[in-house]
Amino acid sequence: MTTIPIRAIRKTYRGGAPAKAQRVADENRIIDRIEHRANEILANCRDEVQMLLFQEIANDLMVDVNMVRDALPGGHNGLTVRVSPAARALLDRFKS
Repeated sequence: MTTIPIRAIRKTYRGGAPAKAQRVADENRIIDRIEHRANEILANCRDEVQMLLFQEIANDLMVDVNMVRDALPGGHNGLTVRVSPAARALLDRFKS
């Protein structure tokens, strides 16, 4: 079961190559945007059971769908989340 708010999977790099470290840092900034958008979608929809589609998030942020798929837990096309009343309170900071 996915926890609320959704936490994206970030990449790590502990090597000494500055170019690779910069690339991973850039990807993690995009992953931060993906995480925020996913939680924003959950916060702005009042349904208890919600489905997040990776393609929708990718289109909203103009990023590759594979990056969204790798960053968020779920299946191939998206994930289904049950937002309980207690979890709804945790999503208040993401409302737009």
